[in-house]
Amino acid sequence: MHPSLTTATLTETLTTPIEYAGDVLVIGAGSAGVGAALAAARSGKKTTLVDPAGFIGGTLVSGIPIGGCYDGEKQVVKGIFHEMWERLHALDGCDDHPDQTTWLNIDPEKLKIVLLEMLGEAGVQLRLHTFFSRASMNGSSINAAIVEGKGGRLALQAGLYIDTTGDADLAISAGVPIAKGRTLDGKMQPMSLIFAVGNIDLDRFQKWGGYGKMESVWNEISVREHFRNPRRGNLSGMWGSPERSGERTFNVTRVTGLDGSDAHTLSRAEVEGRRQAWEFLYDFLQPHIPGFEKSFVSWTSAKIGVRETRRIVGEYILTRDDIWNFVKFPDAINCGSYPIDIHSPTDATTDYPTDHFYGGKYWTIPYRSLVPLKVDNLLVAGRCLSATHEALSAVRVMANTMGMGEAAGFAAALALQHKTTPRRLDARLVQDAMLQHGAWLGD
Repeated sequence: MHPSLTTATLTETLTTPIEYAGDVLVIGAGSAGVGAALAAARSGKKTTLVDPAGFIGGTLVSGIPIGGCYDGEKQVVKGIFHEMWERLHALDGCDDHPDQTTWLNIDPEKLKIVLLEMLGEAGVQLRLHTFFSRASMNGSSINAAIVEGKGGRLALQAGLYIDTTGDADLAISAGVPIAKGRTLDGKMQPMSLIFAVGNIDLDRFQKWGGYGKMESVWNEISVREHFRNPRRGNLSGMWGSPERSGERTFNVTRVTGLDGSDAHTLSRAEVEGRRQAWEFLYDFLQPHIPGFEKSFVSWTSAKIGVRETRRIVGEYILTRDDIWNFVKFPDAINCGSYPIDIHSPTDATTDYPTDHFYGGKYWTIPYRSLVPLKVDNLLVAGRCLSATHEALSAVRVMANTMGMGEAAGFAAALALQHKTTPRRLDARLVQDAMLQHGAWLGD
């Protein structure tokens, strides 16, 4: 509950049934969680994947293109990510190639099926519609992850736990030190709701001037009309899978000043994001942009996209300098190329220095950034890794979070196999496992 709404406390004594969830329990089924669960299960470990949604993929299936796999000359994220792309491509769900572009336009519904097939083939046990509640601790180790679902409350026990919630929900409950937002004031990047518009006359739109002209008209109209969307410049993009004729996906909304790890403000963000999507179509596109006169909102993402909330403090904190200088760590478990991309927490600007990136340049993420302080049997992957506000802005895109998840899954399996903790595990074992399964970890 939001602090301002708390008026009293309730003390409970609960008896919670314990259920064995297998060797590895992954909390959060977004891109990082899918990568982690697949890697652990393919290593021969019984794996359970938990998520509060009724589908797999999180932001991966929100409709936004998948970014971060291409450095301008070569594909830098492979492994499970590449296998996923191959399957999706075979279903005509993605015509873009990861060795040719950093943005892969996808059919999100086909991708949902691809992910389910991959997880099913690997033997991953799914627990959807299941909310993580808190960690039960035994000293410096997690004893169980308490979850709530349709069947009630359960304590899920496993040999090793992986937090891929994006918000470090398991990590903070277990006592891992947490950072949040930028150093200056703790404020976080804004959220955006992805939505699609259908029945567009794309030929007419392109003959009129296309996306570039639309942005310039937005600048003029949005100031004059005082739209609730604070963007007054770059709109981030309009994309679309060619198989979805007459439909395009938009990443144009911007919800500032709210915390995606707090249910109270996250609820406000969901409402605001949908209002901005409606405003963008019916108050801007339809009356002002040729080709959109008879268009409609064909779908909105199941939940608003959150760029940043909590980040763990791990064995190494990835920094802006590491990204800017393209550091190659000896314990690298993921290569990436996406630029620093900071949507300002307080205004409509974006720090996106693309000229410094690409051209064959790539940075790396060290294994140590997935290993949290203070808790022994936990790994963390995805946008809640150990990184600064600035570094996170580059590594948070989905190709990279899936690569991190894959590394965490192999690390969990190897730690169990060698009867050690992730902190003491030799990162070279993780690298070897990833390379054997098709990953690329640099020149």
